[in-house]
Amino acid sequence: MPALASRISHIIDDAVVPSPNSWDNRRSSVRRTLSELSWLNQIRLKYGPALSLLDLSAGGAQIETTSYRLQPGATVVVEIAAGSETLFVPSRVLRTHVSEVLPSATTYRAALAFARRLDLPQSPVTGKQSDRELNLVHEHAKLNVALRRLDESMLLNGGTVTGVGRGAVAAALAIMESPAGRRGRTTFSREMARLFRTITMGLSHGTAPHTILDQMVEGVRRAVPAQVIRVANQGSLVGINSNAICFDGLSPDVGCAARLVVEFPRGCRLDSWHLAFLKAAAHLATVISEIDQMKGARNRAATAVPNRDLPLGWKRLVVRYLDGRLLKGFNVDFAAAKGLVHVWMVPNGPEASRITVPLRQVKALFFVHDLEGDPGHRPSVDTSTRHGRRIEVTFVDGEVLEGTTLNYSREGPGFFATPLDVLGNNLRLFVASGAVRHVKFP
Repeated sequence: MPALASRISHIIDDAVVPSPNSWDNRRSSVRRTLSELSWLNQIRLKYGPALSLLDLSAGGAQIETTSYRLQPGATVVVEIAAGSETLFVPSRVLRTHVSEVLPSATTYRAALAFARRLDLPQSPVTGKQSDRELNLVHEHAKLNVALRRLDESMLLNGGTVTGVGRGAVAAALAIMESPAGRRGRTTFSREMARLFRTITMGLSHGTAPHTILDQMVEGVRRAVPAQVIRVANQGSLVGINSNAICFDGLSPDVGCAARLVVEFPRGCRLDSWHLAFLKAAAHLATVISEIDQMKGARNRAATAVPNRDLPLGWKRLVVRYLDGRLLKGFNVDFAAAKGLVHVWMVPNGPEASRITVPLRQVKALFFVHDLEGDPGHRPSVDTSTRHGRRIEVTFVDGEVLEGTTLNYSREGPGFFATPLDVLGNNLRLFVASGAVRHVKFP
């Protein structure tokens, strides 16, 4: 890796040792990356969006915003959440430029000068209780279980499991046995365990892959003194800063390897395990890319089944969980008395592809015409064609649903209702009792 070593040497050789007490010259203030700010919970604009912090000093900050451009010369107030305290810092925007352009959004980078000196809190010396509970072996085992469950639930036909993410996880672990990995054994193991836990929790809670990636990047930035870390597709150099260094994940046959694009501040001090950790993190980002691709394939397969060509008895089903998650698939045997619902990814799919959801976790089940729905649909209410008693349901999250029902009961796991929208995508729905705040009968 001579080229990488040369780049890193260049960064370190350019180091300037600033005076932390010289606030009169803003550039002389010590700039700290997120890895040195363990007390920092969040930074955002007052009455505005959250900010991505590149570095912070007593005199100012470098930040990035997505699809929100700050105007040079403007005055803004920055909210800094530090533990249980929130600091409000008036600031002036010195300059702004575009740092990344993607089809979905544009990222802007801005420099802020604080109107008054910010006394940065000292990072605590002792680790958090959750840090002391991290165990690499245990977290790796939990991740393997989560991947196996995901793999089994994603089978579209009766084939063998695909082993999603196994190769990339193994590659990440192998880096720990490298000389650099062994030199940073304790810290490296803790940070790897933290990433494993982030992925496991995301998979267990049905978190969207891009959100898991965001959480992973946040974790890596808190461990490595980098200004910017982005995830890009391997092989793509679009929008990458010429000073950035790329770390590529394992390239599986499916071609969804991830690339970490990292920008280091001038003068940063890197340990050898930092570079090994970034390489390992690129492999773990590839795990999420594989999962994202698998879920895309599943959704395409599910929506490819024509609406009117379902096998006898099968229905399209959307499960809405109490925590807001969605699960889309097919059902053939729902009976509320069982206290659960089975969801298959395709009709007549193998048992390994069946997902069982307890009704206590459910807000409502929607039996629909089409799994994708029609976002542009305008409701057409016609009560004359609906049989049953008119009902208005208020869920515990505040959402209100109107329809008719033939079997409402306060007892039992729930009740069926028919929407008033005669042309809508919902044919029928089952409302889980545990999700209801109250009902009315207009």
